[in-house]
Amino acid sequence: MCYAFSRRAFLRRAACPRRAGLRRTSTTTTPASPIRPLARPAAGAGRTLVHVPCNHCGREVTHGVHNVSRLVRCVHCGLVFVSPRPPDELLAAQYDRDYFHCSEPTFGGYEDYEADRAEITRTFRRRMRQLAPFVGAAAPRLLDVGCATGIFLEVARDAGWSGEGLDISEYALARAREKGFAARPGTLADADFSPRSFDVLTLWDVVEHLPDPAGALARAHRLLRPGGTLALSTPDAGSLLARLLGRRWLGFRPIDEHLYFFSRRTLAAMLAAAGFEVRATHAVGKYLTLPRLVERLRFYTRAGAFLLRTADRLVPRLSLYVTSFDTMVVIATRRPD
Repeated sequence: MCYAFSRRAFLRRAACPRRAGLRRTSTTTTPASPIRPLARPAAGAGRTLVHVPCNHCGREVTHGVHNVSRLVRCVHCGLVFVSPRPPDELLAAQYDRDYFHCSEPTFGGYEDYEADRAEITRTFRRRMRQLAPFVGAAAPRLLDVGCATGIFLEVARDAGWSGEGLDISEYALARAREKGFAARPGTLADADFSPRSFDVLTLWDVVEHLPDPAGALARAHRLLRPGGTLALSTPDAGSLLARLLGRRWLGFRPIDEHLYFFSRRTLAAMLAAAGFEVRATHAVGKYLTLPRLVERLRFYTRAGAFLLRTADRLVPRLSLYVTSFDTMVVIATRRPD
């Protein structure tokens, strides 16, 4: 689940997808090209981009990052984020069926989320094995924020956990409910849960999309029982690959879908401010079929993509666990009030 500006609008305004979002621009002025409207704009929505302060420290002094359009770094705490950006009322406008069935998943969304459920399930089972040792409750109660169609909830149910989901996509929620899960619409900010309701709260590939990640983590702290466990995954903007590739790093491509780009240091600082103690941080990958791997690799090397495409013809539906060490999982526990 993501909180994003329209992927389709993003692709329309990029004359060449490989150069999307890479125009040089001042960090103190709005880009010269006006923002294009959403495919289904909110009533009365304009095209104005809004400047936002640093979500961690509140400062407004920033400098540009890798010449990526509107990507800035706070000079005080180092948090990397998008500013200016579309107003918050537009950010969740398109989490319908098209987001889970899209033609350019490298720029945001999924080609076919449920068709890849075997690989997604294997990835979540691996993450469950990393998470389980930090969970003290015998039959923990889980809130999966950004639950999408409920695949992690299935994995948790198989492990004996009781789980609920939260998402902003009515399409995804309908699929999760078909599987028998209690899945509510909304965000952490407006979710109607009692304080200290959960033993575990997960945000898999979510925090980078939130308009207010600091506020969401503070809300997560209130919903967890003392000693409860928070687990999240997010691209690691401080990883070796991100630093080596700069603006060519694949993690920077979904600008306006990804609003924040954390390093281990900046994420740990935000978690500490929200009342969490980081227990473990490690690089993770995911299981991918060869066609999905080709889709990602073609942005870096055509030769590698050609070889994988050839291999896929010989061994169809082969899936591999792939990691480039630029995605991190962080596990933290809630400190007492």
